[in-house]
Amino acid sequence: MNNGASAKAGKGTSRHGLMHVLMLFATLFWAANIVAGKEAVRGFNPMTVAQLRLAGAALLFAGAFAVWKGRPQVRPAKREWLLLAFAAFNGLTLNQICFVGGLARTSVAHTGLIVALGPIMVLVLACVLRLESLTLPKFLGMLISFAGVAVLATGNSEREAGAHWQGDLIVLAGAASFAYFTIQLKEISSRYDSLTLNALMFPLGALFMVPFALHGVLHVDWDKVDAAAWWGVVFMIVPGTVIAYLIYAYVLTGLAASRAAAFAYIQPAIAAALGAWLLAEKITVRVIIGGALILLGVYLAERERGEEPELQGIADTAN
Repeated sequence: MNNGASAKAGKGTSRHGLMHVLMLFATLFWAANIVAGKEAVRGFNPMTVAQLRLAGAALLFAGAFAVWKGRPQVRPAKREWLLLAFAAFNGLTLNQICFVGGLARTSVAHTGLIVALGPIMVLVLACVLRLESLTLPKFLGMLISFAGVAVLATGNSEREAGAHWQGDLIVLAGAASFAYFTIQLKEISSRYDSLTLNALMFPLGALFMVPFALHGVLHVDWDKVDAAAWWGVVFMIVPGTVIAYLIYAYVLTGLAASRAAAFAYIQPAIAAALGAWLLAEKITVRVIIGGALILLGVYLAERERGEEPELQGIADTAN
């Protein structure tokens, strides 16, 4: 009995450790995804990158669903299709327009830090829509985080480092669209498993992207696109979206969502380090100060909320 209990406990501890290692890989993929996006927009126009990412991920998610032997029968009602379409436009199409478009105009470090504002953007919208009460600690968390964004967006040293306030604001708009998407999901995520939801939403997001990206796609000089840009797009689709999603969905079966979400605090640091290493971007004093303020504000607000951030099986499409 004792031996059996010890063996079971050992397996549980081993699986728990594996979950943390896998979550670290997912966080690394999401951070590296920003660097990959920066490489991609050097060879393609931003809207083409967004279209390729959504279309590629849609094919892979749909393919995974098609070969899944235990896949459920999916028959969304008309109202559910409307909800899925609206959510896909906000959380995928509009988010990618802003994420890739902003990334093309600012630095990897700034993008990683502003993406980390996701929980604050959800809190702001939840308070505006009266889904949550606004307390003083929550308000202070918001204020501190947005002060961090202000620090990032000002100063000549940041422009010299490849960052611009216009790009920062576009990425911030993308974070807002994803925050609204997160709130929308509360109504529909309980009706579908994670893979099914992504298999439904990514094709819709890719379809809605066509009017925005068609002109850019038609004017790409494909022969002149270098290998680094292609590898950037491939990374964004495969590790940056699909594999990271699969890891995240699996990790949530064994870790609390709050524990998994805590890894988001190290994602900006990894992104900034990769940007400095691979793209020779400068990590300025403003990045350090602004980043510290953003993460402090997110921590204070989330601690006050006492909630477990749940993006049930949705890949981190905010980046």
